Amino acid sequence: MKTLTALAFIASTGAAFAGGASYDVSGSTVGKSENKYMPLGETHVFVDLKSMYTLPQSGSPLDGMTGECLGSMQIALGSGASGMGVCIWSDADGDAWFGPWNVTGMTPDRASVGTWYVSGGTGKFANATGGGTFTTATNPETGESKLDVLGSVVVN
Repeated sequence: MKTLTALAFIASTGAAFAGGASYDVSGSTVGKSENKYMPLGETHVFVDLKSMYTLPQSGSPLDGMTGECLGSMQIALGSGASGMGVCIWSDADGDAWFGPWNVTGMTPDRASVGTWYVSGGTGKFANATGGGTFTTATNPETGESKLDVLGSVVVN
């Protein structure tokens, strides 16, 4: 049975940033999730989420960041899903940007969908902003998690 994880966004780093530059972080990546599934009766499942991702190389100055996404969601069979959490994206220098994600529903094939935004950062990402949408699904047997993201990160 294919179940979902909810996470938020993609990005990566390496090169110096131009002030106020906007970087498209739209794309797909596959990561690993360590989720705990807790049935709540016959129609609900609570999921404690923990996923790790690395953005694939795309030629962006954000290439190479790793992301850890934590949170929780509730799946109500027949009526969708809701949840929230945070992702922290770090570069090789130890600088990071972070922000919350929210699950707003599910696709017919049981992937979670939602929104994300950047709420802060450290070092070169101290004044980062941005956001977008995501779709994600995890195979509970293998822990493989696919994350599709639309959006951008602005580095000031």
